[in-house]
Amino acid sequence: MYLRSGKNFSSYIRSTLIVLVFSATGMSEALALPSFARQTGEACDACHVGAYGPQLTAHGMKFKLGGYTESDGKDGHIPLAAMLIENYTHTAKDQDPPPEDLSKNNNLALQELSGFVAGKLYDGFGAFAQVTYSDIDKATALDNTELRYATETTLLGQEGTFGVTVNNNPAMQDPFNTLPAWRFPYTSSDLAPGPEAGPLLDDMIAGTVMGVTAYAQLNNGVYAELGNYSSLSNNFLGTVNVDPGPEVNGLAPYWRVAYFKDKRAYSYSVGVVGMSAELRDRNASGAGDKFADYGIDGHYQFLGNRMNIFSVNGSYLHEARTVADEKSNLDQLNIAGSYYYDKSYGGTVRYFSTADDSSAKLDTTGLMLQADWSPFGKESSWQAPLANLRLGLQYTEYNKLNGVSSNASDANTLMAFAWASL
Repeated sequence: MYLRSGKNFSSYIRSTLIVLVFSATGMSEALALPSFARQTGEACDACHVGAYGPQLTAHGMKFKLGGYTESDGKDGHIPLAAMLIENYTHTAKDQDPPPEDLSKNNNLALQELSGFVAGKLYDGFGAFAQVTYSDIDKATALDNTELRYATETTLLGQEGTFGVTVNNNPAMQDPFNTLPAWRFPYTSSDLAPGPEAGPLLDDMIAGTVMGVTAYAQLNNGVYAELGNYSSLSNNFLGTVNVDPGPEVNGLAPYWRVAYFKDKRAYSYSVGVVGMSAELRDRNASGAGDKFADYGIDGHYQFLGNRMNIFSVNGSYLHEARTVADEKSNLDQLNIAGSYYYDKSYGGTVRYFSTADDSSAKLDTTGLMLQADWSPFGKESSWQAPLANLRLGLQYTEYNKLNGVSSNASDANTLMAFAWASL
């Protein structure tokens, strides 16, 4: 989320209307939203590992690449959905100062309450547009938002899916759960300490830009995407209650190439990604700080007969930076492996590392463990495809946090969460 605090309920209504208008003219992306299930007539487990999102199966990846437009052919589907995330956060040591208006520890919070326009709008056009209220920030803002047009055709003798996306968060349009926008953890506490350093692609300009990219997923397995991002205006960001952050000076190019194969019982991908941008203070003139990201990523997912599902997702991002005339590098590694039994009971282990050789030296390394249960979302569930629920317990352990090892364990975090959608 990209929130600016201090707006009242009238701002919530205004933001919601803006998103609905924006969506009606064309946008897109995929959580485990029942609006998608209602549209296709399939339960959530068809597109999502563990019968809940946002981790996609190969079928879900193709649904996204197809513009969220696949349906059961029936009329009357309304592309609206809602989501709620409530969590409890405990840190190994009390936080001093505490989060604003909360206790030093053991806090229960409504982290997200979201409304979505998500699904098919017209033939070939799909949308994913999210407005989120946070009780932690006491604010409502435009969240991840995308429009997508896709078609099946032949180009230079190759059949495949071709499309165009418009979105406000680089890599949110990516179909694989390997890049920062949609990689594990799919939810984490906003009330706990965390890493301060990250690459450009890891939310540095998320929500403050608009990008247009064109992509192709060829039937031979090749996926390619190319586009540019530019900053949204201060006036627009103020209207949708998003903290403007730094401004992109000119355009920020984004590119992506991957090889993806769906073998039904299993799927895999391997790819490369890159993005560069020059960032400066809003309303400033002249040159800014320079960031260039390059990365590799991949996934392997074993579905078998859907009773035992294994997944491994990973990415390595390298960033070369020039900030205030200081040249430095940042390297970020994320690897997550998950297992789900009977599309309901899951466990995930994640290793994460950030190596920062700037003068700040904000290195971070740690491990995350999560266990969760999704009682609904399967074809046999009584409510499918009307609603869904995930209950989980997540533990984060730091060996080093923001360059400090001696007391990094003070930030170790236990979070319990309830994540519901309808």
